[in-house]
Parts: sequence; C-alpha cells; structure tokens
Amino acid sequence: MDVRGMTIVLIGRFDSWLWSGRKWRRSEMMQRLEELGARVTGSVSGRTDLVFAQRYAEEGKNLREARRLGIPVFDHDALQALLADEDGSDDSDTEPAAGTVSDLMALRARLLRLEREQGITEEHRAATREVRAGEGVRLRHPYGHELEINDYALSPCGRYLATGTGTGSGCHGGSLQIWDLAVGRCVNSIGGIEGGIGRPGQAGNIQWSADGRRIGLAYGTGRIGVLDPFSPFDGPKSLAECLLTFDGDVPAAWALAPDGRRVFAHSGSPCDMAGCIVPMDGGELKWTPADARPGHPYLLAERLPDDLRTAGADAYDGVPLQADGRVRWSREGTRLLAQGESRGRAEAFVIDVASGQVSWVAGTGELAAWSPDDRLLAHCDEGLRFLDAATGKPYGKQAGQKQGGRKPAGQEEAGHEGVSALQWGMRGDLPRLAALVGEGNASGAEPGVLIYDEDRFRYRLDVTPVEEGLVFADSWAWSPSGDAGAWLTADGRVEVWSLDGEEPRRLRTLDVPSETGVLLWGADDVLMAMSPTTLRFLRAGSGEVLGDFTFLHAPQAPKPLGETYWFFEARQFAPDDEAWCAVFDEGVVIAPDGRGPESLDDILAWTVSERLAWPVRWGELAVVPDARAAGPALGDAPDGQWLRHYAYTIEEELSRWGTS
Repeated sequence: MDVRGMTIVLIGRFDSWLWSGRKWRRSEMMQRLEELGARVTGSVSGRTDLVFAQRYAEEGKNLREARRLGIPVFDHDALQALLADEDGSDDSDTEPAAGTVSDLMALRARLLRLEREQGITEEHRAATREVRAGEGVRLRHPYGHELEINDYALSPCGRYLATGTGTGSGCHGGSLQIWDLAVGRCVNSIGGIEGGIGRPGQAGNIQWSADGRRIGLAYGTGRIGVLDPFSPFDGPKSLAECLLTFDGDVPAAWALAPDGRRVFAHSGSPCDMAGCIVPMDGGELKWTPADARPGHPYLLAERLPDDLRTAGADAYDGVPLQADGRVRWSREGTRLLAQGESRGRAEAFVIDVASGQVSWVAGTGELAAWSPDDRLLAHCDEGLRFLDAATGKPYGKQAGQKQGGRKPAGQEEAGHEGVSALQWGMRGDLPRLAALVGEGNASGAEPGVLIYDEDRFRYRLDVTPVEEGLVFADSWAWSPSGDAGAWLTADGRVEVWSLDGEEPRRLRTLDVPSETGVLLWGADDVLMAMSPTTLRFLRAGSGEVLGDFTFLHAPQAPKPLGETYWFFEARQFAPDDEAWCAVFDEGVVIAPDGRGPESLDDILAWTVSERLAWPVRWGELAVVPDARAAGPALGDAPDGQWLRHYAYTIEEELSRWGTS
C-alpha cells in the first residue's frame, strides 16, 4: 500500500502489538508511517485520507466522523500488512521450499513417462512413500462443490484451474476448488465463502494475479476478497478484502491488478469517472466511495476532459462515463481497459492508473474484447472492427488504408457480420482472434469460426459453434502456442484443428460429456471440458482422459461418519449416486459398498502443499467398509483414536437412519 502524501489517523489503542516477532508500540507505528511519507494526525477531518481502526475499537467521535465524511476505514490487519511489508518481514507469500513442489513436479513428470513405458515400478512406490512422509501431504477428494459451477478461471501459467459456486439454501456458503491440470485432480478446496462467488450467468468473478500466487473473488453482492489459492485452510482465510457499497443484487464490475495487491471496482463516486482503485495488501477495508470527497487518492478523474464529455451527461445522474461492463488491467498494470454503456451507447475506454484520467473513449458494438497483449480491441458494429488500444482509433486497414488506397474518414471497411462471440489467443507476439458466428444470427450469416491474425482475415472453419453453456465465447479454446484451436460441436464432441499453415486442418475429434458448454486449453496439452455439473481433463494430442468428474451426487444412503460430527463433513463425499465414502490423510478410505483402490484412483490424489497432485495408484490405500474398521487402520493418528472411541455412536446413528 502506497501511503505517500496521505493524511492518516489511527483509531484504537494499538499498544504493544506483536508483529513479525517484535512488539510495535503506537509511537513506532506513527514514526514508521511518517517514514513512508504519510502524515499522522490525532483527529479526523475533511483532509484525512485514510483511517486505520482497531477491529474492536469503540464507536467514538473519530470513527463516526470518518464514516460521515466517506473516508476509507481499514482494520488493524491492514495496518499490520502495511508495516510488515515495508519492514521486509512479510512471509505470507513465501514459496514452498525447493524439493517440496518444484522438484516434485519434475519427478512426477518423469515417473508418468516411466509408467507409460514400464508400468508401475518399485521406483514409483519408493517415491510415493517419500512424498507421503513429508509435511503438508493430504489425501483429497474432488467433490467440494455443493452447487453448480457458475464461474471459472485458468491461471496465467496454464497449470491450474479455479472453479467456483454460489450459495443456496442449506449450503455452507460458496466454494472454490483448485485443480492441477497435469494429472486432472483437485489440489485444494476452500468452502464457506459468504454469499457465494458471483451469480449464474456472470463471468469474471474469479481472477488470478499474474504470478498465480493470489486469487481475487467477487462474492456476496458487495465484497471483493483476495485469497491464497493454495492456502492449507479449509475455510476462506482471506489475505485482504474490501466491502464497498454497491446498488443491485450482483457484484459490480471489478478487476484484480497483475500484482494481486490492488483492485479496481466500479462504484458510485462524486467524480465524472465513476469507480475507485483500492489497495488489497491485507486486512479489511470498509468504504462507501459515493460519499467520499472529490479528489480522494482512491477515486478516478474528478472531471473528464471536455472533448470526452457529452451534452446529455445530466441524463445519467451527472456521471457521463462508467466502467459498468467488462474491465481488466493491462499486463504492466499501468492502464485499465474498460467497457460501459452509461452514456446511452456501448463504449470502450482506457484509464491511466497513475492519474485516474481517461485517455480516450470510442463508441463500439455491444460485443467487444481486448487482445491479450493489450494492443487491439475487436468489436462488432455492423461487422467486425478493430481499434488501436493505444489511441482508440481504427486499426490497420480500417484506419483508411486498403490495397494502397484510402477511404474517407467514417467509411472504414468493416469485416464479417453475424459474429456472436470473440476469443483471443497469442502465437508468439501475434494476437489471433477466433470470431464465432452462431446459427440463426440476426445478420443471416453462415455459421462458422473466423480466424484473424491481428486484423487480417486468414480463413474460415465451416463449423457450427455451440451457443449454450456458461460463456458462449468459451466454446472455442486456443492452444497456448496459438498454433491450434479446439471447439465444441453441436453433437457434444470436441474437434481439434491445426491453424499453423495456409489452410486449417482438422486433426482429431474427442468425446466429452454431452452437457459440456465450456472448453479451455491449458499447459501440458490439457483440454478442460466443463459444464455446471461436469468436468473432464483430457490430452488434446491423444484424447487420453486424465480426470472425469460429475458433481452433486445425492445417494439415498447414510454417510459412513454420520451427520452429527461436523468436523468430519469435509472428509465425506459421494463419487456417484450409489454410496458415500470418507477419506483420511493417512491413506485410509471408507468405501461401504466394497469398491477397491483401483476405482478410487480415478478421483483421489495425494496433494502436496495444496498445489501438486500425486497419483494414489503409485502407493497403497487402505480401503475399509465402515468407521469401526477405520479406527484400527488409522493407528495412532488423532482421527484413529477418536474413531475407536466413538465408532459405536456412529453405528447407532446409522442404524437409526436405516429405520427412519
């Protein structure tokens, strides 16, 4: 958090806090804040920029005045994160030690190759024993979602997939699951997310930082939080969160900065450019930006340049420009690439983060998408058009140049019509666009996928894209190299095409669940076929299925550990509609219908530090029929001792279930 030039007030005692192995007194905190360029005062006034309040501080004059004046109020965790970070002692994002994850990834890749050549060997078993003897190893199942998947995001490195759910009656909040693509297994499950993640039909509620070490969530209706996606805690232990007052019952447009430590949020404000940029280093921020004084450092431009204003500004509550559509940060974190419709038409615009001022505004079609390298905006306005993201002017041929001649301004050539979705990819430094034309489009255009290199049309795939699913654009997936693409067919399959020659070539057709509506392509040549209730991982080159999951099973059978002991709830899962199972980190699985370790290998994995999945088939599982047998199998482990003592009460509960 940058506090240079800000006026800050501390509310609460803040005496003798133990942070980072040392005690901080209030006087030291004030001195440190002043060293960081802030001015610390004793009372809140109209010149105060920030307040740090002890979490249980009394509702005194200063706190009431801060809220009346619309001043951001951070809790003591945020102050701790600020001082700890500047003191160089913040280890919350420390990478796992060498040998626990990165070395194991290389070892796992080698053992997978060895297994394909020779089967499972003693080397696999020895390596598994060593992995299981280490710290942070859990036996994990993939069924942490209690509701349908309503959002998802692939990590920037392409090795992890995050899936999220909302919340409903009887659910313990929303849930977030992290998947390791290399073997198609779940490595982390975080439940209890208040209000659930996003809303059905709304994308962008899960966002990764550029380094993949933080993940941002929009949840409830006004909260934005930053979590460690590889946190060992089962519940949502946020690194930072902000509670901003939004109107409506869905999360507002927002964007996580590449560093994962700032958030843009569309919100009411007294400025011409609505929205704010708030720090998310740590702790909680409670703020109502609409009540803030103009010129506050977190707000955007107080007044737009005259050439960007409109005569009808008063018709839109005095805020002529709002990023109420999709918005994201540029890769280097200096610009916001935004879309909105607040001035009565669809517009795209770029905001300079340092100044909060808008660089340019251009009218667009309602369908628009920025290229991954931040250089182009493709949009559909009576045909496919391209804008230069640096200037907002027409790009390439549409800038007036066509086969050596110029067209008058306003008569630039538009491309194909009937486009229903846009999906960008990258081939080296070249942005590539797949423009999807759906069946029965308003322009009467033939369905297909149109491939562009920058703004230059390359070729057409005579296919019919699927228009059902979570997001239509994600019925197409670019390979990480940009040399190939895959799409969902109307009959529920996946076609993989080579797009690196003069003509496109269909390489192969793969089977996926019939309800699939989303296709993603990650690292290690792994495709993900997803619907709200299914998820399949498969190799794009061979069709090998790495993981295949159907969620929300509801067996009409008792859970092996009963319903009474809530702390066992996360261990119990339903792999199908026939029976419930339970899993323990010591390698013990309760499978009451008699299934063996071979069938469990398809769903379970040993996970290391919540970020690497290790195949269970390389080791041994103890599969037992019930809680009474699980106690001795667990030995001296705490769960084993507990089960040996209480197994009879569980059996009594299950017997009552059978007679009810």
